[in-house]
Amino acid sequence: MQYRNDIAGLRALAVLPILLVHAGLTAIPGGFVGVDIFFVISGYLISRIILKEMEGDRFTLTGFYRRRALRILPALLVMLVVVLAIGWWRLFPQDMRDLSWSAAATALSGSNLWFWRTVNYFGDAELTPLLHTWSLGVEEQFYIFYPLLLILLRRWLPRHIVGALWVIAAGSLAMGYGLILVGKAQASFYLLPSRAWELALGGLIATGGFPALGPRLRALAAWVGLAMVIAALFVIEEGMDFPVPWALLPCVGTALLIAYGETGWTAKLLSLAPMRFVGDISYSLYLWHWPVMAFWRFERGLTLDPYEMAATIAISFGLAILSYRLIERPFLERGNGWPTPRVLWIALAAMIAVAGAAALLALQAKHTRIANPEVARLLTYLDYDNSKESFFQFRRGVCMADSALPTFDAKLCATRRPDRPNIMVMGDSHAGHIVQAIAERLPQANVLRLTAAGCDPVLPLRGDPRCTRVMALGFEGRTPGEGAIARVILSSRWRDDRLPGLLGAVKHFRAQGVPVTVLGPAVEYDEPLPRLLARLTTRGDVDAARGSRRMELVALDRAMRDAVVAAGGTYVSMQDLECPKGVCPLFASDRSPFHFDYGHYTLGASRDLAAKLPLEAITAAPQ
Repeated sequence: MQYRNDIAGLRALAVLPILLVHAGLTAIPGGFVGVDIFFVISGYLISRIILKEMEGDRFTLTGFYRRRALRILPALLVMLVVVLAIGWWRLFPQDMRDLSWSAAATALSGSNLWFWRTVNYFGDAELTPLLHTWSLGVEEQFYIFYPLLLILLRRWLPRHIVGALWVIAAGSLAMGYGLILVGKAQASFYLLPSRAWELALGGLIATGGFPALGPRLRALAAWVGLAMVIAALFVIEEGMDFPVPWALLPCVGTALLIAYGETGWTAKLLSLAPMRFVGDISYSLYLWHWPVMAFWRFERGLTLDPYEMAATIAISFGLAILSYRLIERPFLERGNGWPTPRVLWIALAAMIAVAGAAALLALQAKHTRIANPEVARLLTYLDYDNSKESFFQFRRGVCMADSALPTFDAKLCATRRPDRPNIMVMGDSHAGHIVQAIAERLPQANVLRLTAAGCDPVLPLRGDPRCTRVMALGFEGRTPGEGAIARVILSSRWRDDRLPGLLGAVKHFRAQGVPVTVLGPAVEYDEPLPRLLARLTTRGDVDAARGSRRMELVALDRAMRDAVVAAGGTYVSMQDLECPKGVCPLFASDRSPFHFDYGHYTLGASRDLAAKLPLEAITAAPQ
């Protein structure tokens, strides 16, 4: 197939923003859409290869899989081996266990399935060295099924290939949007069926699904496509509904560039030598950049300063060039002379060998003993969200609906009583981490729990159906039982953009004569506090953990205090409560880390803080 310089440049336009946003550059919040650009390019190139060979009666499944194996597996498997070796050398056992299982899934083309099932609300993505391979899982599964689809279409519906691809794209788009609407955004993000429309869009270009245009319209369409891709980098932000509908912006833009930008000024821009160079090494660059940045963060902390950003990007480029020249190109060039059965059997054996070795490392990590008992104790809190204590504290799937356990039992968790003051606590997991301690502090009150992970107690209601269903019970007065609400306590992982909705909630309850208390943002750290404490314990400098506190939340806390009080609410600064005189305790009174991840309290810490909450802020107002 003829090499297109502009597509090489388009690959560079995809991978460079990914590197920058993953390094922590906030100026291009939508840099992660580079993955969506890659999907459209892959759909186009693979379709062209398959259809051209079919037209010449030269296509075979084994030949196709052979080329894909030579293109993808050597660099990928080498990266996995290196990452596992570094992980065994540098990571704590829990982190090594998780890394090893994800490596096994990646080697077997299922990392997107693995991360769909395991990356949860309390996770820390920046410290998951193989998280970026989810997109490779999507592509590899596409490579398995797509040739079979084209074979069937060419045999049974040869005149309707374009129509069939449009139907598949529309169905996939609808599925992705439907999953988001029903609260399955993680499935929409990670799984092939909800991503297939992006790959099918590329296939439609190759099969003639885009109309032919004259020279002027072609040039205009290409410029519009480039503008859409660039706009996506700045307009799209984390937290927006993704991939549907927002991925349409970069994907349609990429499709226009591929379909109509082979010549003209957009092609000249994308075909510049530096762009082609980056595009040529883009696969290896994508493979190596995330492990480099993840391991750097394990050692130095989550937030990279400008020098660290530059260093990690430079290291990623260096490894990518070595990978491209020593692994990618040699296998592609020399592999042309190797028999197909030999390539496929060696590829399968290598995949199984790496996956098996990774699984053995994961099992071994469970039995690894830490010599320092204090470090070993701290590391147990990395699994806190799966502990019995965590279930008692949060009651996930019962009194706190989250993406993995979306059920909520209103009768058990939020039934009003006529014989006691009804105190209603509403919010996300940052309400869930303290509501049990509040209930213990107020034994004479009836504490109602309306909590849903990732769901803000704001008006108008926002979030997926899981969120709106739980929050509506409180805002619309539909909690079961009898008795008036004596006070509402609102808590969440507050951010600037949520302040208007919070004030709407405060005014809503105050208009009904119900006192409202807002618990401000909790103290947060750049990375899970137990891991940070464990690492610093090995260095004898535990107090240095305080330097990883996210101080920007202090300014938000002050702004929220003024706004909430002006709206008629009571405000409690959790920043001041936890850190009197600006000094934050690292451990609760029961010696548990104060937070089990970046910012959620352990049960001991929540009890310590609940004991400090002013009674007048959490009890019924005096009559």
